[in-house]
Amino acid sequence: MDKQAVIYGAGNIGRGFAGQLFCEAGYATAFIDVNKELINRLNEKKQYPIKLVDNDSEEETVIKNISGIDGSPENSGEIADAISKAEIMATAVGANILKYIMRPIACGINKRFADGNFMPLNIILCENLIGADKIMRGGAAEYIDEKFMGLYNEKIGFVEASVGRMVPIQTDEMKGGDPLRIVCEKYKRLYTDRDGFKGEVPEIQNIVAYSPFQFYIERKLFIHNMGHAVCAYLGDIKFQSIGYDFIWQAIGDSYIKEITKKAMECSARALSEIYGADTGELNSYIKDLLHRFENRALGDTVKRVGADLKRKLSPNDRIVGVYKMCASQNIPTQYICLAIAAAANFKGDNLSGRGLEEILREAGSYDIISGNPGDLALITQFDEAIKSGADLQNFCVKAGIT
Repeated sequence: MDKQAVIYGAGNIGRGFAGQLFCEAGYATAFIDVNKELINRLNEKKQYPIKLVDNDSEEETVIKNISGIDGSPENSGEIADAISKAEIMATAVGANILKYIMRPIACGINKRFADGNFMPLNIILCENLIGADKIMRGGAAEYIDEKFMGLYNEKIGFVEASVGRMVPIQTDEMKGGDPLRIVCEKYKRLYTDRDGFKGEVPEIQNIVAYSPFQFYIERKLFIHNMGHAVCAYLGDIKFQSIGYDFIWQAIGDSYIKEITKKAMECSARALSEIYGADTGELNSYIKDLLHRFENRALGDTVKRVGADLKRKLSPNDRIVGVYKMCASQNIPTQYICLAIAAAANFKGDNLSGRGLEEILREAGSYDIISGNPGDLALITQFDEAIKSGADLQNFCVKAGIT
């Protein structure tokens, strides 16, 4: 009998990353999702293609031995049965959806123990959310049968992961007539928290376990995600015009690339101070990311990368989280201040069009920034310059940001 894996979420990261890793490791993988049309297609085809692209080449691989499970509440029995038998599991539903899958996961764990399956089950959380392991463990625990709590704590691992692969919104052109096709970049290492696993770390190629893990998840969020967002927000305003559509266009603007690079370098300096990380390695990481941002074949859009302002400007996320970290280490914050102002002028979000203070208050970050009046004043100046259509490049030079 094939090794059994379950992935909660059959979207871009579920199919475009976790599914590939599990398939290549020899697992029969069941995807749980509420998109019934998608689930029906997975069950009909039993496979789907992934196209891996960069600016120089592309290759396509087929992910086989897969199936789909309807994630609707009325199908709780089939969901629980799959989880009860799984040898490895992952989630890729998005941070805002985790609360909805805690109960069905717990029901599967209860059935697992009730059926006498006491093998460890590790659930890799592909959510790029700091503290996702604690959130999921505590949330699912509310639905665990009291008699199984000891086994739950001993046998069930919630494993934080740092998802580095970039998977854009899939267009009809990318799908090429196959609704199941996923187009993504070739990068495929998944960094995970060694201390989150129960029992042995599964031998799955390109899943890399580290301890302590905090540095790796912060490196991903505060350098990769932050730089990506800065590029998107600056690209969206493009200073005086309508903005760029794609990340590769934005990073191709030499001024945007330089500001993005310097913001990432400030974050790297702070991480180096906090964790003693090698600055040379961090700068190499930045160089590689900037090259990956240039991947025009990926077709990643400014709108996708910049979306969800409330979360991305929240106190511990990629922009304000870096601001706090740099301020705590006495590292200049002017590049992050510019990013905050640019984010507040991002178009196409449900917070778009509101004032700077209102947006920051909605995100829960205003009090943090207003605690440094000089920085708040600089952000306000940037915000006013953007709204007035001023030549922001010249304004930045005058402000000492070059």
